This record gives sequence, C-alpha cells and structure tokens, in this order.
Amino acid sequence: MKKTILALAAIAACVSASAQDAAKTSALAVTLDTTYVSDYVFRGQKVADASIQPSVEASYGDFYAGIWYSDALSNKVGPLAFDSEADLYAGYNLAINETFSADFGVTRYTYSGGSQSDTTEAFGGIKADVLLSPSAYYYYDFDLETSTYVLSVGHSVPVAKLGVSVDFSGSFGYVQIPGADYSYWGVGAAVPYKLSDTATLTGAVNYTHNDISSLIQDQVVFSVGLSVGF
Repeated sequence: MKKTILALAAIAACVSASAQDAAKTSALAVTLDTTYVSDYVFRGQKVADASIQPSVEASYGDFYAGIWYSDALSNKVGPLAFDSEADLYAGYNLAINETFSADFGVTRYTYSGGSQSDTTEAFGGIKADVLLSPSAYYYYDFDLETSTYVLSVGHSVPVAKLGVSVDFSGSFGYVQIPGADYSYWGVGAAVPYKLSDTATLTGAVNYTHNDISSLIQDQVVFSVGLSVGF
C-alpha cells in the first residue's frame, strides 16, 4: 500500500508541475485530493473498512478527467471489495442556460490492478443552480447490465465567526440489478476550512441506509481530506 501511495504522489507531483506551467497559457486546472474514510461505502453498500483515497483530476474548459484510488488499511472488507480499486473517468459539463447544466461521461472501474471484475459505466445528469442545488443522475454499467438512479440536494450554511461553512447534503438512490434491486438514502455534513488560496482541509460525517436485508443496512462514515488546486 505504501508503495502505491508513493507512486500516486509522484505522479500527482509531475502532473501538478506540468499543470502549473500550462496554466500560464491555458484554462487547464488540476486538483489533488487525499481523503481518509472510516469506512468505504459505495451506493449504500459497505465495500471496505478504513481506507485511504487519493485522487487527481484535471479540467480544461468544460472537459474533465481524473483517476480516483482506494486502498483499504485492513483486510476486513465487505462483499463487494477487492484489495484496491482505481477508477478512471472523463466527462463534459454543458451549460443549458443560466439555471440548468448537464453533465455526462464515462467511468472505468478496475480492481486489484485489473481483473475480470473490471467494468465500464456511462453516466448523465442534470444540475440546477437554485435553492438546495438539486441534481438527477442516471448510470448504466455495460458489463453488469445495472442501472442506477440518484437524486441529490445540498445547502451550505456560512459560519462567519469561524470563517467556515457547514455543507449539508442528502441523496436517494435506486439500483436496478437483475433479480436484486435495492434502494438507499443518505445524509451528510461537511466543514471545509481554507488553509490557503489553493488548499482546503475538509472534515465530514455521513449516514447511509439501504434496504438490503442480507447486508449491513446502516452505516456512519467519518472522513477527513486535503484538497489542493493548481
């Protein structure tokens, strides 16, 4: 795991150095993020215990692409888990008008450095710049033949005296798996704190519930992450 994290850090350093040079003459932006989670939960299901999840994302205008990685800190994992997971994704944000925008793209999920369980998923969604910032997304996994529908809302409350905000969120998801459909919902709160113009430290807590009787139905996840933008 240490070797993997060091390798990702080296790649991120190279990418960010190139991004800083390119940013002088283009709209290229790069964000580096490293997050610790007390449990890795994906679409209402626990995948692994405590995990480190670094990521790198680059954007140019309305296009974006990145890689997200998760490495469990113990061998105690859930029914969906592998030793590690690396997701490569790319997408495009399209402004429809001053209120609505569309987001669509594709994600490649890879496990343990590549396996027969790797899958490809396309996604598309609509976001609205109104009260509660609602969004609706649809995901389709071509390999698992699974459809997922997700509705989300969020609201930020400034805390002027502390110089931070409390960002509340809520979501509901419905997953169509042949013969095993299920739904889940979750709520969360995050407190981002700006360390500098480019670095933000965020602490968060999230609660998730699913209606799968054979699995853990309730999950509380704590996380802390550092994000740096260039």
